[in-house]
Amino acid sequence: SSTDDDDVDPAYLPAGRGFVFSSNRQTKSKINQALGHTYFALDEYERERVFNLHTMDAQGGNITQISFNQSHDRNPVVRPNGDIMFSRWDHVGGRNHFKVFRAKPDGTDLFVLYGAHSEGNSFLHPRDMDPSGKYAGQLATDLMPLSRTHEGGALVFVDAANYSEQNTPANAGVPTQGGQIQPITDREKILNLNGGLSQYGRVTTPYPLWDGTDRVLLAFRPCEVTKNGVVVACATLTQAELDRVSDENRLAADAAADAVQDNVPPTYAIYMFDPALQTWRIVAAPPAGFMYTDPIPLQARAEPNATDPTNVDATLAAQGKGLLEVRSVYDTDGLGRMGDAVLTAADLPAGCTTAIAKTAPTDPLDLRAQVADLKRMKDPADAAYGCAPARFVRAVRAVAPPSSMMGLRSAIGETEFEMQQILGYAPIEPDGSFKLAVPADTPIALAVIDDQGRAFQTHTNWIQVRPGERRTCDGCHSPRRGGALNSGTVVNTMPAALKPAMASAHQSGETMAATRARLDASVLDLAPDMVYTDLWADTTQPGVTARSAVTLRYSGNANPADDLVTAAPVNGIVNYPEHIQPLWTRNRGSNTCTDCHSDPAKLDLSATPAGSGRVASYEELLIGDPVIDPQTGLPQVRIEEGVPVIVRQAALVDTMASEGEALGLARKSRLVEILFGQTLMAGSSALATHPNPPVSAPNHATMLNAAEKRLLAEWIDLGGKYYNDPFNGSAGVRAVTALSQATFEAQVFPILRTTCAAGCHQAIGSTNTPAGTSFRQNRFVLTGDPEGDYGVTLSMISNTCSNIANNYLLQRPSTVPHPAGAVGQTSAVLPVGSADYNKILAWIATGGC
Repeated sequence: SSTDDDDVDPAYLPAGRGFVFSSNRQTKSKINQALGHTYFALDEYERERVFNLHTMDAQGGNITQISFNQSHDRNPVVRPNGDIMFSRWDHVGGRNHFKVFRAKPDGTDLFVLYGAHSEGNSFLHPRDMDPSGKYAGQLATDLMPLSRTHEGGALVFVDAANYSEQNTPANAGVPTQGGQIQPITDREKILNLNGGLSQYGRVTTPYPLWDGTDRVLLAFRPCEVTKNGVVVACATLTQAELDRVSDENRLAADAAADAVQDNVPPTYAIYMFDPALQTWRIVAAPPAGFMYTDPIPLQARAEPNATDPTNVDATLAAQGKGLLEVRSVYDTDGLGRMGDAVLTAADLPAGCTTAIAKTAPTDPLDLRAQVADLKRMKDPADAAYGCAPARFVRAVRAVAPPSSMMGLRSAIGETEFEMQQILGYAPIEPDGSFKLAVPADTPIALAVIDDQGRAFQTHTNWIQVRPGERRTCDGCHSPRRGGALNSGTVVNTMPAALKPAMASAHQSGETMAATRARLDASVLDLAPDMVYTDLWADTTQPGVTARSAVTLRYSGNANPADDLVTAAPVNGIVNYPEHIQPLWTRNRGSNTCTDCHSDPAKLDLSATPAGSGRVASYEELLIGDPVIDPQTGLPQVRIEEGVPVIVRQAALVDTMASEGEALGLARKSRLVEILFGQTLMAGSSALATHPNPPVSAPNHATMLNAAEKRLLAEWIDLGGKYYNDPFNGSAGVRAVTALSQATFEAQVFPILRTTCAAGCHQAIGSTNTPAGTSFRQNRFVLTGDPEGDYGVTLSMISNTCSNIANNYLLQRPSTVPHPAGAVGQTSAVLPVGSADYNKILAWIATGGC
């Protein structure tokens, strides 16, 4: 192994085929970064090099990267069927958790196995229970918060054989409630799988025995705290003390002043848990100052199936591409993530009463009450044909944060999303299908787009294809159980109103996208613009009407007035200063935006620099105004995760998305509703904060032309970043050449640990709760790991040459109040001129010019 790389979590592959392990080598992704760059990628906290899955042969050679996530893939094991199962850190936007994934040993067919929308934050160390035991088909995992519990949580059994998610059964023969459970019969003594104190201890690294007993070997730590500096068992605390220490929403300052502290270093010992007898027997206790984790029982077990590599398309592989096919975007889950739940009346064309025709499912395994009626939706003689809302799919790729760079946080801006690049667009056919070629070994996200270029949903996880791989999905957020909706008689029904040439060309089992791509392979290539002409409807027949044509280009539109006259994005990169700000300052005569909107007390769309160094309009659009308490005249404050946070009104641009709520960002932004003249998904609160312009004002829906509206929607849907290219010369991101990590660890790191990390700056995972109900917007996350804390600290520094005090690292903690919600604060966390302030300033200054 290389001394510059870290390899962890090794597991044997069957049949002597070597090993699978997690590594930050990034053997493929480091040379396959966006925009032609080569570098090691940081995780989506911009902290440390990403760990992805790799394989090597039995001699330690032929090291191959097989997963391409933008945050860590950990804990790989081989299942009995030969699949690799692992924990994946999904951290796109507000989504921030570990869930259970699986893939073949060559990295193909990588997909979520369980937990994307289930209770709990992080499913770590998953392993199969005994295939011959009571819990056959289930997994043992430790379910825990993202951080602050020393990787300890609750032992949970997951019934992955019968549930794709909690309370999402595989078929009607499975109870509707279930999927995961703590195997502890005394429900008063279950372990805490969330943050805070776990009164009955915490578990990590479970390893089920396959000996017919269903026992689990694991690491366990009892609940201990310090009381007045002395370590005591949690059982000795009063109920009032337990309640205080368990309260995650009390102020961090109050918690720090408490005589009782949850700060005892973990002393994990090895235990054997027997779910039948409900016993916990200690196996090995560590000496003082140590802990034991990751136990492995030395027992013989059947070798897993040796899975052969997937047959791939050699031509595609040579091009560095793979194929993605979705059989129908309307094959969605019971929550309607690509159904009525994401639609409004504005999505109904004239004459349509419903956007997606419905029918009862015919598959006995399908538990949905209604599904999309694809037979009607692909029949040009049916009114449903022209009502379907999905018109295009947008493919984007991650622009990963480069390691050893500073200034990233300022360049990214006021959003939880990392930088992204638009790869292009492909049409969605009348049956909801699409098929496209995408770069292989690349983190990809897809979004279904309406006829005006706006995404219905935000894709909050990364997908991949290996070179030459052909991946097919049933739908968008489909239930993952039973047959595809667009299969069988549905897919093979060719309505009489289709053009004879297209209908006769159809082959059994083909979606409309597959047929079209077989006839014209060029449609597999992503296009730079959204252009669709109906090739299916036979309009020579009476009563048959084609789907409406769509053309959305930056330039070259049929009407030149719909073209951009400001700078157009290049290579799919949208940067706010270059592409969005000029929309507000463009000369539109009496309708020039900044003629009316240049008042800092109201709406300032000017290019005047703000205190952050970014233009004023960006801050105005992304940050909502404080809610003022009518009694005190001061901003209202609420406590979230122990941090005082200012309660803010809805911003004009909404960039919040997580697994609990992932509507398309443009469609739920009030700015888009105003400039498109439509009521979409912004909601009543945003409407009340930002009402429609008065009747006396110009019609804002006609101010931007078609290309400008498309550009605005793209920028918002990508997360509203300030820059999407870290290598843009104006972004302020540059390589670190002189800021010593050793000096950081010796002088700066201790200061951050005792000030910043002790209170606010810790990782907070996401759940299925609505966005905005937990303190997740903090991106400067300190964990105590010197290398990672050094990496994320660099993201808070943008200038080592001049105006050093204006760097986020110094400016924010030296400002009163900090955090902004600490309205009663009288002194700075890091006062200007203090010894600690001067140490950090001196270290930054060593970076030079």
